Amino acid sequence: MKKCILVLSLFIGSISQAAMDYGLEIGGRQQSGEVFGANFAANAQFGMQGGLFAHIPMDQGTTHFRTGLLYTQRPLQSHNIITGEEIDYKLDYLDVPLQILFKPQEKFGLYFGMNAAINISKSCSGNPNCNIYDVDTPYFPFVFGAIFKFNPRVGMHFYFDGAGNEVAQGLGDYKAVGLNVMFSLD
Repeated sequence: MKKCILVLSLFIGSISQAAMDYGLEIGGRQQSGEVFGANFAANAQFGMQGGLFAHIPMDQGTTHFRTGLLYTQRPLQSHNIITGEEIDYKLDYLDVPLQILFKPQEKFGLYFGMNAAINISKSCSGNPNCNIYDVDTPYFPFVFGAIFKFNPRVGMHFYFDGAGNEVAQGLGDYKAVGLNVMFSLD
């Protein structure tokens, strides 16, 4: 672990600080998914995302490596179409973006890749017998999005993410659209 941190420090230190963009971002996301089971439907829910980001140049051109550490909420609600019972599922993750960013100019960029999503919390409410089993962690949702900067310090980050596999027993096909406000610290 110490060797990995040392190599990462040397790599980041060798890159021109003027070209590296890093900072904070926070925003909301509309999360949807599927609840597997007879007579159940899923309702989309609102979640939050926030954390640190870094755009590290990969060459002297427009290509950057986009990474960071983000706290991400992935909630979902199930609805029994016969009884009307609703169960709220709350899954919280630490996301590590592993993405390629194409930044043709300083105020705009497009990116794609994946997040390494590591589950840190799971809970459910609405039924005293509800429980979340077999959480797939880490899982790797595909992500693509766009970055817009209004000035050198403030911008917005619009994205889609999705994973077609099962996230936990009975929960899957998670998809989200989000909008974060970015504050550059470089």
